[in-house]
Amino acid sequence: MPTKSYHYSDGKNSFGPLTLEELRTKQIGPNTLIWTEDLVTWTKAQDVPELKDLLINTVPPTIPPSMSGESAIPPSLATDRAANTHYLRPPKTYLVESIITTILCCWIFGIPAIVYASRVEKKFYAGDLAGAESDSKNAKKWIIINLVACGIVWLLTLGLFGIGFLNSIV
Repeated sequence: MPTKSYHYSDGKNSFGPLTLEELRTKQIGPNTLIWTEDLVTWTKAQDVPELKDLLINTVPPTIPPSMSGESAIPPSLATDRAANTHYLRPPKTYLVESIITTILCCWIFGIPAIVYASRVEKKFYAGDLAGAESDSKNAKKWIIINLVACGIVWLLTLGLFGIGFLNSIV
């Protein structure tokens, strides 16, 4: 039977897959976010049953994070950052709004909105919470740009037809 793999997040980056033995060498706290294939979303380590003894018997890492290719954020800051992000679900994707405004308005400005919107959940479930939040805000920004551009195009069109109509009357 294959061993279960774990991923953990410092609130910005995710690390893994790791076995339970490898996870023991990381300094994770009760509020460190953990994900496995069994979990629907990122969960605090204290809420994962098989990690209860790990939190009591934490072993310091033998290799400094800067040498192992991992983030050089001290574990205490990493767990604090993870504890301060209370995401149970991803930020709003704005995917439906992006598609609707692309169809009804300017596709040139709608395509970036769709691209950003489609990346929100992927980044969230990969542990990149800041990236997911950023892409959500960018999708919303491009939707607004698209709506403003559409409004300007409609006003110009109506203005030109109005001028044409007035010229035809006179």
